[in-house]
Amino acid sequence: MSKKIDLGGVGPPRDGEGRDNNPADAQQLDDTTATHAKSTTAPRQCGGDTVAQLRRRRAASCRLPSLDCGCRDPWPCTCTEPPLSEQWITAARFAALHILDAGEIPLLEIETLRALYRRGGMDRSLAEMLHAATGGEIR
Repeated sequence: MSKKIDLGGVGPPRDGEGRDNNPADAQQLDDTTATHAKSTTAPRQCGGDTVAQLRRRRAASCRLPSLDCGCRDPWPCTCTEPPLSEQWITAARFAALHILDAGEIPLLEIETLRALYRRGGMDRSLAEMLHAATGGEIR
């Protein structure tokens, strides 16, 4: 046995209660929801406009004070990166060989390719082969 509770008009109106079944009211409701849908579809700043994002970033970097190294933007600044170690170069060589064994062509950073070339021997031929296989493209 269910008991009906009277909420005293609180809550949404039930069917046929509190509103007329007037078609003009339904049209007005559709117009207001369409207006709201249009306002929420405006482009956002974090959208896909990469050119505008890069312009905003450049404008923001011009407002920053210079770093100790003289660079204006800390994001692309590589002045504070440590030099490549022998272990790093060896690891890059083994990673490149592993990716080549998988049938793909690795993209190495230009400093790593130069270090492999300076080592000579098999590392030099690997660096030359990677440079030729990527068409000179670097990461």
